[in-house]
Amino acid sequence: MVNHNLLAYIHGRLCQMKQSGNICVIAVGDFYQLPPVKGKPLYVEDFNIDLWSLFSVVQLTEVVRKKDTVFAELLNRVRTHRKKTPMLKSDVDILKHCETGEVSSALHIYATNQQVNEHNIQRLYDVCRDYVTIEAQDFQNNGRTGKLELIQGHHAKAKNTSLAEQLLLGEGARVMLCQNVDVSDGLVNGACGVVTQIVQSEGVKFPKMVYVKFDDENVGAERRRQSPSVSAELVGSTAIAPEEERVCKKGGLRRQYPLKLAWACTIHKVQGITVDDVVVCFERIFAGGQAYVALSRVRSLSGLIIEQFDEDKIYCRGDIKDAIQTMSPFLVDRLAGHRLRASRFVVFWMNVQGLSRHVSDLVLCTQQLQLNCIAVTETWLAAASLVESVNIEGYSFHGCSRSSSYTSDDPRLVALKDQQHGGVGIDIAQNTEFEIIEVPSFNLECIVSKSATHNLLIAVLFRPPCYVMTLFKEHLGRFLDWLDSVNESIVVMGDFNDDILKSSTTCRIFTDKGFCQIVTKSTTEKGTLIDHIYIKQADNGAESLVLPTYFSDHEAVLCLFK
Repeated sequence: MVNHNLLAYIHGRLCQMKQSGNICVIAVGDFYQLPPVKGKPLYVEDFNIDLWSLFSVVQLTEVVRKKDTVFAELLNRVRTHRKKTPMLKSDVDILKHCETGEVSSALHIYATNQQVNEHNIQRLYDVCRDYVTIEAQDFQNNGRTGKLELIQGHHAKAKNTSLAEQLLLGEGARVMLCQNVDVSDGLVNGACGVVTQIVQSEGVKFPKMVYVKFDDENVGAERRRQSPSVSAELVGSTAIAPEEERVCKKGGLRRQYPLKLAWACTIHKVQGITVDDVVVCFERIFAGGQAYVALSRVRSLSGLIIEQFDEDKIYCRGDIKDAIQTMSPFLVDRLAGHRLRASRFVVFWMNVQGLSRHVSDLVLCTQQLQLNCIAVTETWLAAASLVESVNIEGYSFHGCSRSSSYTSDDPRLVALKDQQHGGVGIDIAQNTEFEIIEVPSFNLECIVSKSATHNLLIAVLFRPPCYVMTLFKEHLGRFLDWLDSVNESIVVMGDFNDDILKSSTTCRIFTDKGFCQIVTKSTTEKGTLIDHIYIKQADNGAESLVLPTYFSDHEAVLCLFK
């Protein structure tokens, strides 16, 4: 339902909020569902602005909404069914079996507003004998005084408003909010419930208040808490007040209750909801994807009733499949291009900016990868809490805190030792032959481990921004000489707080000792490359891949070695 213009507006707003850019944006949706009402779908190229080309795509395959596997598999076939191609006979038979002719009070889904209005009005007549008609109060600026005045009738050219000129309601009526009233309280466009009371004022046609008991008891909970003094029959009901909205160019205003009848809804309106029971009418379905969206609102076949089934109404738009195949794949598919095989040694490394609070995030980022180890900097762990709070299932954690890293009596390092944060760590997969190497004191925040199977020495290092570079260079040089004495094949990865794109201080130290730096893209939101990987080995075949993350202002780096 998002077109190119709306994505451009979102882009502009994010640029205002965070001028440095490089914001990680996750867009979730399904192009096989309904396209934007106005404008082109994002997969259709727009020559004016095409921000969608910046995105890469992951296709989710696990069905969560449906516990009925037969129904879930049927819907997957309906979702991608091409126009004028035959459906499976078994699928058609299953859907025809749902055309029972049964009369149901469940939500009815139609293709057009006219069908929805006819059903809702008929249900209102049947259920609410004492319904009322609420005429919107329309106001116009007085040309002489400039004040808003109530007018007779309604604005002739009211546009871009969800507030109805005339609203029919009754106690027991099924309704839906048609505006966002209080997002934080769940009072949002699409929230459904039942009218429990319409409060009238003596001598005034326009009601004082409408009470609605929403299907979800959490909707309106805060508003109910703030207005506890209600009668027993209204317990659990939320007071809905009229809303005001500008409805025409000359400043005309409308005052009306933000409600609409909801025994039936259009296919466009129900996209995104899930219900236990539904009635889907195939009559007047007019576009690709509509049948799939309507059918997939219900959790199981047992809750589905179909009216006027028509196999020809089940189809998707023909250009979607080809468009999706041309989209740039993200992460898992990209990793396949980097030959991620069991014979390779794979390390996921990043600055986590607080390991304890981001363990679950780290699991989400790494669970699809076949890793030998996970290296982290800025763990922010105290020595006493290195293991207990940060264990990841299938890995064993080893760490070095900031306080245990510095032994020098140099005042600059003594002051650094007393500062919070810092620290490094490594999670080693339980099926990996690894040993932690005891490191002499170099006054560096570092940890060193060795893979026996790949004869690879891995050092993880963090240089705080306040660590004077001249002093750091001295200690780093001695550290690298020691690594050389331990093993020939060496990898040093770390956050050096030294942007390679602008400075070569750290890089020169390593290259002078025969190392090569393999990260080529920026690794932070600010576009800096301060997270480096240096390798020293004759035939390494090393590769690196910068991966976006959402919980740190550093990106992750995937390292692959022979």
